[in-house]
Amino acid sequence: MIPPLFSRKSLAAMALLSLAAVSAQAQDVLISDPPQDHTFGKAALNSTFATQYFSVFNRSSAAVQLGAAGVDSALATCAALGCPTIAPADFTIPGGSDGCSNAVLQPGQGCSTLVIFSPKQPGSRVARLVFPVRGATAVTRTVTGTGLAQPTDCVLDWAENSFRSILTSPTSTITAPPFYLRCYANGAICLGADAAVQSLDQPSVYIYQPQATPAIQRLGFLSTFAQAAQCP
Repeated sequence: MIPPLFSRKSLAAMALLSLAAVSAQAQDVLISDPPQDHTFGKAALNSTFATQYFSVFNRSSAAVQLGAAGVDSALATCAALGCPTIAPADFTIPGGSDGCSNAVLQPGQGCSTLVIFSPKQPGSRVARLVFPVRGATAVTRTVTGTGLAQPTDCVLDWAENSFRSILTSPTSTITAPPFYLRCYANGAICLGADAAVQSLDQPSVYIYQPQATPAIQRLGFLSTFAQAAQCP
């Protein structure tokens, strides 16, 4: 039975106030480091040297409890040429380096969790890092990096440096099976190779111009360009 001092309306109002307090508390839990524009940069396929600690900080006036940190694919999809591939498996949290999962953060306290970028395929890769907050909205951050395929990337770097007047305004490196491409001039011209997939023939270098006929032209074997560029 509800005591006469508290009506059902007043209890509902108290519940709303409690929800508002939880929401405000969630806004005061944030990823304080690294900056929003952080990227893991370029890393060789399956390497584990691209690492970064992500720090969660509680700037509210009450203690908060975090859930298990993780990486997922809950991002807006993009189908255009040059969009990064959503690849949560490329970003991992190693055991023994996770100081945030299930941690209780007192006011003014923080924690850190290590994330490793280990690309499984070449090109731009992206995922979402998630720190759940018990009873409130999770704290998230988009994580990005680029997988390198050798000697393809070495050849494309050499081409960029050798033909600066033509290969201007580069966009993201992408994988568009069976090609691994780097595009320039707002996508008007792309250079790439078919080294991203298994092939019975030697990998070759191609030029792709969407407005040309034919759009794809083979320039020669990747190994020949790698030798000219003195790639490892």
